[in-house]
Amino acid sequence: MKYLLSTALLAAMLASAAPASAQSKAELAAQNAALAERVERLEARLLTGDPAAERLMGRIDTLERTMRTLRGEIEQVTYDRDAKDARIDALESDIRELQTLATRMKIHLDAVDLVAAEQGTRPGPRVDGSYVGGPGTISAIPDVPTATVQDFTLPPGQASAQANDATKLGEIGVQRLREGDYAGAETALRQYAEFNPGASDLGETWYWLGESLYVRGQHNAAADAYITSLKVADAGPKAPDAMIKLAAALRETGQAAEACAALAAFGGQFPNASQAARDKAAREAARTGC
Repeated sequence: MKYLLSTALLAAMLASAAPASAQSKAELAAQNAALAERVERLEARLLTGDPAAERLMGRIDTLERTMRTLRGEIEQVTYDRDAKDARIDALESDIRELQTLATRMKIHLDAVDLVAAEQGTRPGPRVDGSYVGGPGTISAIPDVPTATVQDFTLPPGQASAQANDATKLGEIGVQRLREGDYAGAETALRQYAEFNPGASDLGETWYWLGESLYVRGQHNAAADAYITSLKVADAGPKAPDAMIKLAAALRETGQAAEACAALAAFGGQFPNASQAARDKAAREAARTGC
């Protein structure tokens, strides 16, 4: 009881005192000694049957019970808050999953549209006014970066006119790229990479996907595609070009040092690269200022 009495009185006195930050240690020690003395006097009066001391002790007991009750309520409120936070986090996670699913579904449906377009006339404008299809040449796109116009090349061949399965999406993507439909090319190439994870030409697919992004100024996403191309097929036929275009994408995003590092590793990683690829690497190094 003495301990509880001392604690309650000390807390009450300190609550009405000046802030501790404004007091010295000597002042706090003096106040503590004075409070201890007052507590001892109060306890002595209580032992002699002083009615005032008994009333004060009763009030202190009431305050202690109130403090215990409030502490329990605070703990309950804290528990409820944490439970609500957990539910909110779960809902946010569900929303993110639904958004991801919706995005994947849209890409899938766009790919279905592309495959269908290979079997007949292209569909007209969508509700938002965009078209499946695009300009016939790269030069028809306004504000195309100079580096892109110089280095952007496409492989020979055309997509099958009767293609209607996932294995043909890669061909459709390259065909869209040749026609200047870069968004359509991205959709088809992404779907091909997703549906055919073990394809032998996956490194090339990711390279062409990077091209469809780079030419539209999406340099960060293009860099990721080039990196994936190199990871999937570090010795593939498009690996040297992927390294060079990765450096170009890094330059466009202001990462000149990283671009120069990639170009510096080009010769060691691709000692048998063609002279054309070596010339491209040299031009990119000059542009970057390596």
